[in-house]
Amino acid sequence: MQDPARHRDAYAVFQPMQTRWRDNDQFGHMYNATYLELFDEAMNMSLIDRGFLDHASGAPIMVVVENGCQFLREVAYPDRLTIGLRVAHIGRSSTRFEMGMFRADDDVESARSHFVMVTVDSATRRPVAIPDDQRAALETMRKS
Repeated sequence: MQDPARHRDAYAVFQPMQTRWRDNDQFGHMYNATYLELFDEAMNMSLIDRGFLDHASGAPIMVVVENGCQFLREVAYPDRLTIGLRVAHIGRSSTRFEMGMFRADDDVESARSHFVMVTVDSATRRPVAIPDDQRAALETMRKS
């Protein structure tokens, strides 16, 4: 059973996205895997905006350990999208991101995704505590 669709006000950060012709399958709707690609890209854009993903610095990095997607309403090319993101939980080393995909100016999401990421040492890939500066940046995206 699916949870009811969320509205835009459930999310803290938004990224505009554009579907592409190649995203559609032979039935005229977007491939399932493309949803996760777009969610991942929007999440990474939001993290880059906050100083994450500098792999050359030697600072701890975040790796995906779980993700999933719920399809609520059809999305297809040439839809213009907005992906809303919120941090739903911050643990010692893990963070749960939740995202909603909105068509054009719709107020209700068409799809929903979650990604759980674990902060790891960039050399050993072993879990470490989220550094204070990263934790502060994640807090800017928290919304319950």
